[in-house]
Amino acid sequence: MIDYQLRILLFLLFVSALLSWQYFVPRKALSLWRIRWRHNLGLLLIDALLVRFLQPLLLVGIALLPTASFAPLQYLPSSLSFIASLVLLDLLIYWQHRLFHYVPWLWCLHRVHHSDPELDTTSAVRFHPLEIALSLALKALAIWMLGISAAAILVFDILLNSLAMFNHTNVRLGKRLEPLVRSLVVTPDMHRIHHSRIPLEANSNFGFCLSIWDRLFKSYIARSQSGDHHLNVGLPQTARYAPASFIELIKMPFSLNLKGKDNPP
Repeated sequence: MIDYQLRILLFLLFVSALLSWQYFVPRKALSLWRIRWRHNLGLLLIDALLVRFLQPLLLVGIALLPTASFAPLQYLPSSLSFIASLVLLDLLIYWQHRLFHYVPWLWCLHRVHHSDPELDTTSAVRFHPLEIALSLALKALAIWMLGISAAAILVFDILLNSLAMFNHTNVRLGKRLEPLVRSLVVTPDMHRIHHSRIPLEANSNFGFCLSIWDRLFKSYIARSQSGDHHLNVGLPQTARYAPASFIELIKMPFSLNLKGKDNPP
């Protein structure tokens, strides 16, 4: 209960700071924020209830399982195991994200996230409930297989949520600060390229926390081919598709054809 309350408190504090930042110093003016916010916050509410229900069940299930004898982190000193857990979980999220782009039925779920026609802090919570449930199950399996501690899970959840909101925020770090921050973590300008409607760019910059994974696994693009100011955000391979209603957003994974495109970008 305390862990959950701590996550909620930190989430509210951090999202308030980011919303204030993009309000007072926006990267660009946003024209569709009213309908987008209704959609994104609606998904946040459903996803939060789902996580609140499913996460305890998954963690209890893991606790009842015997510890995997091959779980490598249980043999490390606690401090080293903690750091390794954070790095390995971030690597897991990178490959999970990449997989959701290349497997057609997973892309059907994930394209809900990419259907946002503009980017701001609320875009970070725009995920279909089925994707959230599947992601929780994959993370639970990794926790059991690797032997990750409860403390590392809590810290990683806070880091993941905070940095995911940060790299979706409608702000610019500036020419001097951008390369310094990007050398360590994913920045808004780096992640914005991932939301391009151009397939090549949508299939790049998969990281959420550490930026090293995209460089290491050859999925890094430094700049959009159309330039940062003219980058067209939204669902790849569509002219200007955006769900018109919340019901359409929820039904989106089951729609085989969106503006003539039904394949991963």
